[in-house]
Amino acid sequence: MAIVRYGIAGQPVGHSLSPLLTALVAAHLGLPVSDKQLKMELVEVSTLTDALAWGYAGAIPTPAPWAYTGSVFGKFRTSALLKKAVDGAMEELVPHPSLLATSPVSPPAHVSFEGLPTRMFDEEIWMNLTSPLKHQLDSSAVVCIDDSMATKSVNTLRWDGRGWWCAGLDGDGVIAVFRHHGIEPEHHVLGLCGGGGGARSTASAWVKAGGELHLLPSRRPLEDGDWSSSIGQAAPHAVVDFDGTQNPPSDGPLFLRASYEPMEGDFNARLKRCSEPCLDGRWLLVAQHLACWQRLWAPERAADLPSLALLMTRLLRAEAVLDAYAS
Repeated sequence: MAIVRYGIAGQPVGHSLSPLLTALVAAHLGLPVSDKQLKMELVEVSTLTDALAWGYAGAIPTPAPWAYTGSVFGKFRTSALLKKAVDGAMEELVPHPSLLATSPVSPPAHVSFEGLPTRMFDEEIWMNLTSPLKHQLDSSAVVCIDDSMATKSVNTLRWDGRGWWCAGLDGDGVIAVFRHHGIEPEHHVLGLCGGGGGARSTASAWVKAGGELHLLPSRRPLEDGDWSSSIGQAAPHAVVDFDGTQNPPSDGPLFLRASYEPMEGDFNARLKRCSEPCLDGRWLLVAQHLACWQRLWAPERAADLPSLALLMTRLLRAEAVLDAYAS
């Protein structure tokens, strides 16, 4: 494995679980996860220019502490607790039964993109973008592998040693979560609440996969796009809420919250929270993170990635371990 510097950039990012997921996937693939080969950092910035500056400079003036350890990445406390969490999670060899797919899910296929190197440089930079950065990238100097720059929904970057590549994979994550729970986009209506980058990515991906949209009231209206002709009034079969304003009815369609909050309790309590009819945002986080590896960061290892259910199981175990040691 090349030396990889990973950052989650946006504001705020102190409670992000993305670094933990990066370490868990690397461990599953048998890649080195030491500080010397996988360097991670929280990039607390409000502009994409500052995020890219971190990429070029290799550091930010005042690193942000990680909420799960109370210390910054690279310090002994965070490194030691992260190792304990990953080691504990890797003891979960199979997905927990409560997190298994409703119907069989095909494993990720090998994905490749012409001109995208698999691994030929000594050092790479991988980055995830969160609010308020997803809409800010607009540069011909960055190669976009999908339509995310046009829809202003970029959430993933890769510097391969020679140039920048980007993608917007929130929509891929939403589709993966609902497919895992038995709802395919084809001939199904998605209730969509929100108008930001994640919502635009989802609208584009859902319609391209053959689905239709039903727009729900939200703080920010969804802009017109290639998805506009597929917006209708049919009752949704599933709902994703990027605003955090919807109250899911007990007898309504499957409901996915796009955001997630810090969670308390042991492993079993966390499993229960993530097995409820209203799906916790960790489902989307895990699914879109797997898409980052599959489509941009390491497409040559797509077939070797853990399943959504297994990575969810390990994430919840790792969180419980962190909570036990850090409290």
